[in-house]
Amino acid sequence: MDTANFLFVSADAALITDLAWQVHREGHAVKYHIESESDREIGDGFVPKTDDWRAEVDWADVIVFDDIWVGDDVGTGALARELREEGHAVVGGTPNTDRLEEDRGYAMEVLEDHGVNTVEHHVFREFEAGIRHVQENPAPYVIKPLGEVQNVKRLLYVGNEDDGSDVVDVLKAYEKAWGHRMKGFQLQRKVEGVEVAICGFFDGNEFVDRVNFNFEHKKLFPGNMAVFR
Repeated sequence: MDTANFLFVSADAALITDLAWQVHREGHAVKYHIESESDREIGDGFVPKTDDWRAEVDWADVIVFDDIWVGDDVGTGALARELREEGHAVVGGTPNTDRLEEDRGYAMEVLEDHGVNTVEHHVFREFEAGIRHVQENPAPYVIKPLGEVQNVKRLLYVGNEDDGSDVVDVLKAYEKAWGHRMKGFQLQRKVEGVEVAICGFFDGNEFVDRVNFNFEHKKLFPGNMAVFR
């Protein structure tokens, strides 16, 4: 088997340790960088680490980014594009990938432009406007934060009241507690069912190898209640 040098980069939290370990086990040379100070010990003893991933770029045959985040902002797609333009082989996104992940409204527009049916959704930058929308159009809604706080999973709220009153209360609470960090939010009309996601690796021309099916439906409690539905 031909071996290669792999540089894994977690520009925020450590999300790719297991893959780095598996590649290391297969006999490849691996260096792994974790930017988040609280996560830096993850993988110690399993994979070699580096404190400065940029210093290892010329060493690496393949550079792998694990997410879109660079600290509190998106940006690994831009880094990946920059490295590709320099001639490096990079597994990662593009600036458009960053935008698709960060901006739910834009992602919905892309789906609609390609003929995919989407649920009713509205993007708000001001809490007052979102609250007014629910009050004028009472129904159960799902609150999905925008920006880096979307990774705080507990902020994704699934409404239960037919008049949307619980969503209004939650938005008011979010404005007080998270208003300084939340760039905006998307309100989706709540629909019953199972969310299915299809993921795959795209090489710029086509999807490669197998695809992965994710079911966002976790039967955790009596009555088929779950964290996400």
